[in-house]
Amino acid sequence: MKNKLSKMPVITLHQSPKFLALALLCAATAPAIAGDNKQVDPPATDLSTPWEFNLALPGWLANTSGVIGVDGHNAGFYLSAENLIKHLDMVASVSASARKGRFGIYGDLLYISASDGIGTDGIIKKLDVRLDLYIADMELNYRLLQGPKGFLDVRAGVRYTNLYNKNTITPNDEVIDQASTDLVNEVSKQLRSKLSNLDVSGRLRSVVERGVSGKLTALDGSHPTVPSAPVAGGKPGRLDAQVQAIFSKRAASLTSALQAERDAKTDALRAAAQAKTAALRKSISNEIASKLKSGLDTTASLAEDWWDPYVGLAARYNLGKAFYLTAKGDIGGFGVGSELTWQASGALGCQLSRYIYAEAGYRYLYTDYNKNGFVYDVTQSGAQITIGITF
Repeated sequence: MKNKLSKMPVITLHQSPKFLALALLCAATAPAIAGDNKQVDPPATDLSTPWEFNLALPGWLANTSGVIGVDGHNAGFYLSAENLIKHLDMVASVSASARKGRFGIYGDLLYISASDGIGTDGIIKKLDVRLDLYIADMELNYRLLQGPKGFLDVRAGVRYTNLYNKNTITPNDEVIDQASTDLVNEVSKQLRSKLSNLDVSGRLRSVVERGVSGKLTALDGSHPTVPSAPVAGGKPGRLDAQVQAIFSKRAASLTSALQAERDAKTDALRAAAQAKTAALRKSISNEIASKLKSGLDTTASLAEDWWDPYVGLAARYNLGKAFYLTAKGDIGGFGVGSELTWQASGALGCQLSRYIYAEAGYRYLYTDYNKNGFVYDVTQSGAQITIGITF
């Protein structure tokens, strides 16, 4: 018996993998063969990908420049990040994302509230400007490439912009009274020298424009720090027309009084004519001053919002265990909201811990919106520092 057993071949695993598979199958079915009727289920395998979340607080130190206008009246401006910080009332910036496998969603919100006021020694005593700006991005993205060195995403979404601008003008009553008196005196001087050729619409137009619109449009040169539509807007032209209408209505009476003053034969008649002329000039001056004060004592506001679809890419390249580069860009508008909007950003990131990271980089955003008489052609660019957490 021993001899027979010793002559049997020895089968090793590397010689017969089929034997190994057969042995495993036998081991798995052994309980059933032994009479154990209890069914043995294979271990469950979870093939689902877990959700990944990201929450970040970007701090964007943006310089802002461009043109804002209403109804054809445009004002260019430049606002540095330093000046914006000085006039900030409130700022909020947050971004969040969620990802499952290759698919992700992303949202970003920037809110800025700023105000400024300037005083002048002209016919406007005080000008106060307030600006509220919301910029929100909402997008879906798909991961085209991913590996140990980083990833590449394709993005599509919408950008929402909401702008609120408020201008409050406080007139300078004393300066307006004096300016109205000077204006009437100048008109009287013009009329006195050309009594036989009165032309209010032509001869006096330059006098009125210097006295009214010239003083208002000069204010646009000392525009508040906070961006806004032109301070004067279409107001100078309207006030010019109103003042000229006053002169047109009273021109005949003023001309007659000046004629009587010039033709007086005696000192008594001349004194009476001069008194009548002075009273008439005072009355016209008061009427003009009242019109200017009511026309300038105003609060004007505008609110505009629009949606811009956009498409873009985002990428990350891992430099090592802790440091990485990240970049993204998009382009949109396409006439749906703005004519054009595009954005680009890049940063150097550092994974401070397993969940916390920091990034330092640069962000650029351009928007060209021109609809309903409102112009918003603005560039925002500057350094951006971000602190975030992943979980």
